[in-house]
Amino acid sequence: MHECNRVKCNVSNCEFHDKAGVCRAKEIEVGPHYANSSNDTICSTFKADENA
Repeated sequence: MHECNRVKCNVSNCEFHDKAGVCRAKEIEVGPHYANSSNDTICSTFKADENA
């Protein structure tokens, strides 16, 4: 699998966030399936960075 190096993320306290604002997770999961707008979505891949 490739890194999702084109997915931008502003959540600096996530383990997968890099200093350039890019998500470095191997895969991402966004939901829920019934979302109607970006405000309705959540990133299920988020993992708190213990060093942040």
